[in-house]
Amino acid sequence: MPVWFAIKKSKYFTDGPKHVFQAIQTSRYLSDELLPVVDPVMQRNAFFAHRDNVLLAMLVDEREHIRELVYRRILKARQIVPKKKTVRNFVPPKINYQASDYIEIINCNSCMVYPSPMLRDLSEDDIKPVINSDTTPIREIQKFSCHNQAVER
Repeated sequence: MPVWFAIKKSKYFTDGPKHVFQAIQTSRYLSDELLPVVDPVMQRNAFFAHRDNVLLAMLVDEREHIRELVYRRILKARQIVPKKKTVRNFVPPKINYQASDYIEIINCNSCMVYPSPMLRDLSEDDIKPVINSDTTPIREIQKFSCHNQAVER
């Protein structure tokens, strides 16, 4: 399915990293002469490949082992207190074009670790049931659209 249709079908921002991954996958079928043109554009516009967005997508992933992995990463991020008390710069991370899943499109180990602002009001006890259930009780996280007509204009 073309990425545009995938975005229209799955419009929530927790699907954003999956859309970036799908765009990366489909771009790999381009000729070798087009990749040097396409890759920098994808890199420059890969805001949904940011660590926070990937972690939130992993939190609502249908695979339990992915949810368990993100739970451990969230706990680790909460234990590390950032040294700077300034506003963070939102910079798209370096993309891994050889990724085999959306959770691999960035190297989470090389990114700066910060607690996710979207999850700051949730305790560890609130997050833990999400990991062990087949449904996603944190529906509020998924309600934000990433692409809609107002965004496109």
